[in-house]
Amino acid sequence: MSLVRPFDKLPTLNSAVILLVGTDERRQQQLAEAILKEKKNFKINIHVATSLPLPAERDHVRPRIDLIAFMINMQSKHSLRNVEASLSHIDANFFLGKVCFLITGDCSIP
Repeated sequence: MSLVRPFDKLPTLNSAVILLVGTDERRQQQLAEAILKEKKNFKINIHVATSLPLPAERDHVRPRIDLIAFMINMQSKHSLRNVEASLSHIDANFFLGKVCFLITGDCSIP
């Protein structure tokens, strides 16, 4: 188990790594494709995970993570519980500008 920390690795020039965490793989794929289609003058790498923690680094070499986007489907209790459980695997300092929450599904109240 590996805690995600904000300054574990040095940044790579003109590139960013985004980690999408959520249980809806279809929506993760749609978001990743939309981000990659945008015109930009830097490189973006997108990784997806259904939950945290990420594998230990000795088993899997991963790049520095610049942004974590948690995708929550409001129609699924499992989705919210998954994100809640994943939050404990992130260093508190990572929340300063490096984490966002994306809400999907119909959440209107009659």
